[in-house]
Amino acid sequence: MNRLKPAFLVRFSVEHPWTIILVAVLISTLAIFPITQLKIEPDVESLLPRDSSENEESEDLEYSADFDRLAVLVEGKDLFTLEGLDRFSDLVSRLKEELEAEKVIDPFSMITLEQAGSRIRAITMSAGGRAPKTPEDLAAFIRRLDNDPFSRGLVSSRDGKALTAYLLIPKGRPYLEQDKVIRSITETFKDSMKITVTGSIPFSAETERYLTRDALRLMALVAATILFSYYLGFRSRRAMILPVILVITGTAWSLGFMGLMGWKLSMVSIVSPPLVLTLGSSYSIHILNEYYQFPMTGINKQKRIIEAVTSVSGTIVMASITTITGLLCLLLASMPQTRQFAVSTSVGVAATALLSLSLFPAFLSLQKPVAEIKTQRVNSDILSRGLKKIAPALVRQRWPALFILIVLFTVFAILSPGIDYNTNPVSYFPDKSDVIGELKSFSREVGGMDEITIRLTAPGAQPNYFLQTEVLDKIYGAGVKIAENPDISHLMSLPAYLSFASETALGRKADFSNRGLNLLVSRMFLAASKTESDFSSINLTVRIYNSFEGRPIDEGDTKRISADLERILQENLPEGVSWEMDGLSLDFLELSSIMRRDFLVSTLAALFAIGIICTLAFKSLKRGLLALIPLITGIAATFIFMSIFHIPLDMTTIMMSCVAIGVGVDDAIHFLLRQRSEELSDPENPENAAVKALIHTGRPIILTTLSIVLGLAWFTLAGFRPIRYFGLLIVFTLTAAGLSTILLLPPLARSRKKTL
Repeated sequence: MNRLKPAFLVRFSVEHPWTIILVAVLISTLAIFPITQLKIEPDVESLLPRDSSENEESEDLEYSADFDRLAVLVEGKDLFTLEGLDRFSDLVSRLKEELEAEKVIDPFSMITLEQAGSRIRAITMSAGGRAPKTPEDLAAFIRRLDNDPFSRGLVSSRDGKALTAYLLIPKGRPYLEQDKVIRSITETFKDSMKITVTGSIPFSAETERYLTRDALRLMALVAATILFSYYLGFRSRRAMILPVILVITGTAWSLGFMGLMGWKLSMVSIVSPPLVLTLGSSYSIHILNEYYQFPMTGINKQKRIIEAVTSVSGTIVMASITTITGLLCLLLASMPQTRQFAVSTSVGVAATALLSLSLFPAFLSLQKPVAEIKTQRVNSDILSRGLKKIAPALVRQRWPALFILIVLFTVFAILSPGIDYNTNPVSYFPDKSDVIGELKSFSREVGGMDEITIRLTAPGAQPNYFLQTEVLDKIYGAGVKIAENPDISHLMSLPAYLSFASETALGRKADFSNRGLNLLVSRMFLAASKTESDFSSINLTVRIYNSFEGRPIDEGDTKRISADLERILQENLPEGVSWEMDGLSLDFLELSSIMRRDFLVSTLAALFAIGIICTLAFKSLKRGLLALIPLITGIAATFIFMSIFHIPLDMTTIMMSCVAIGVGVDDAIHFLLRQRSEELSDPENPENAAVKALIHTGRPIILTTLSIVLGLAWFTLAGFRPIRYFGLLIVFTLTAAGLSTILLLPPLARSRKKTL
C-alpha cells in the first residue's frame, strides 16, 4: 500500500504552492471554452440504439428517427364553420412554415374514397386539400369526414367534435427555441379555440427545462451542503472553503472534458456534475481529519502538512481507484450515454483526487497553522467520545453481525425478483407538468400517438399474395379482432381500406371478390402512402393507449397489448404468413431488457473488479472479501427498499449500484488499512487493534458518509423522477454501507489470532 502514497507530489505541492495553484488555474481556464459549448440532449429517443429507433425499410418520414412529431388538437364550438376551419388551417400553416416541417397530415389533405357515378375515385377530404371556401365545400368536407372510417382517432377526435393535424419536423433545431415558437403561434389563436399541442418537441423542451433547472439547483445545494458539513465537522473557515474550491475545480475539469469530447448532457449524464462535487468532497475530509489530529505547536508547518497528507494519501488513491473502477464497469452498458457518464464522472473523480493531493496541501501551506484549541475540539467532540465508548463493545459482536447478514440476504433473495424496470418517459415527469397534462388530454380526446406497425410477409415472399381474396378476408378478420381491443384507437391496413372501397362502390363491407376494384384501390393506396410494393408484404398500423385511464401507454400496457396482438395474429393469419412488430413503444420495451442486462453485468463486474483490487492491495483474499461486505449489504438493503416501495430501475438508476460499489468500498478500505497497521504495531492484541482502528477511522467514515449522503439527498428534490430516484437509492445504499462499515465490519474483520 505504501506504493500508492504519492509522497513526492505532496512534498512538491507544499514546497511550491504557487506553481501548483497557477497550473490548476491554467487548466481551469482552458476548460472554460469547452464548458460553454456543452449542450443538453433532452430527446429521449436518442437513448435508443440507432438500429432499433429507425426503421430503415420504411419510406414514411413518420417512422424516421431523424424527425420529431408534433400533434395539434383543436376544439371549439365554431370550429366546423368556414371561419373556424380557416383559422385551424392558418394555425397549421404557420406552424409548418415556422418549424420548417417536412410533412403535414391534416383533415383537409387526407385522402378518402368517393363514388362518382359508376366509378370510385380517391379525393381529398376538402377541395384542393385546403380549408373549405364555400358552404358547399364545407358540407362536402363534413360529409366525407363523417363517412371515412379512418378519420376518427387520426385527424379528428373520437367523438368527431375536434380536429387534429400532425407535423413531421427535421431534428436539429433547439427544442426550447421550437417550443417558444409553438407557444407564440398558438397563443394568437387561443381566443377562439382550445388548442392542445403534444409530441416530441414540447416533451423534449420540457425535459430540457427540468434537466437544466435540476442540474443548476443541485450543484448549488450540494456546494452549500459541503460548506455546512465541513464547518460542522471542523469548525473552521479553511475547512469550509478549501474543499469547495477543490471540488468545483475538479467538476470544471470534468465538464471541460465532456465539452472537448463533443458529448452532451443527457438524462443519464446530467447527474455527473453534482455527483463529482459530492464524491470529490470526501477526500478532503480524510486529509483534514488527519491534519487536525495533533497541535502544530513546536512542529514545522510544512513538515506537518506533508506528514498528514501523505499518511492518508494511500487511502485517497485507493478510494479513487475503486470509485473509478466501479464507474468504468458501466462501459459494459449498451447505451452510449451511460458510457459517457462513466468516463466523464471518472475524469472528475480522478481530478478531485489529484487536486486533494496537490492543490489542497498547496493551499494549506499558505494558511496559518491550526490553533491547538481547534485540534483539541476536533479530537474531543461528540463523535470522537462516542466512538471511544462503543468501539470495544461493537468489535465483540461477531455473532449478532452474522445473524443480521443472514436475515438481510434471505429477505433480499425473496423480494429482489419483484423489482421492475421502467423505460416509459412519460412517468419521469411530475403529474402536474403541463406537457403531461396535454398528452393525457390528447389521449382522452383522440386516442394514442404511440404506433405499432405489424409487417406481414407472404410465404416465400410471393408477389401479389396479399391481393388474393381469401388472404384479404382472413387478414381483414384479424384486423377486426385487433380493433375490438379498447386500447386500439386507430387501425390502418390495406384490407381495411379495400373494405371501405367495397362499401363505397358496392354497398357491402369486406367484399374482396371484385379483383378489378382491388387492383384499382390498391394502386390508390400505394399512391396515397407514396410507396411501392409487389404486395408480397403489407403493414397493419395500430395506435395504442390506455383507454381505461385515458392516458399514454406505459411498459406494462405495451407488454399486454403486444401479447394480445401476437395471440390474434397466431390464431387468424393464413398459414405460412410471418410477421414482425415495430414501434417506439416496443423499442423502449426492448430497452428495458437491455437495461436489465446492463445492470446485472455491470454490477457483477464492479463487485468482481473491486474484490480483485482489494485482494491485491491487501495481499489477502480474506481482507478483499471483507471489503465487499458493506457493499453487498448496502445493495441488498436497497433492493429490499425498492421492492417494498415499488421503486423501479430506469435509465438513470441502473447506474446506482456501480456508483455505490465504487464509493461505498472507500470506508471499508480506510478501516481495513488502519486495522492492518494497528495489528502490525500490536501483534499480541488483534482485538485491541480493531478497536483502535474503529476509533481512529470511525470519525472520518461517519463524516464522509454524512457529507456524501447529505449532498446526494438533494437529488430527491429534483423535478425529474429518474434523478430523484437515483439520489434516493444511492443515499440509501451508501447509508446502509456506511452503517455496515461501522457496525458489522469491525466484528467480522476482527482477527482471533495474534498477528505475526
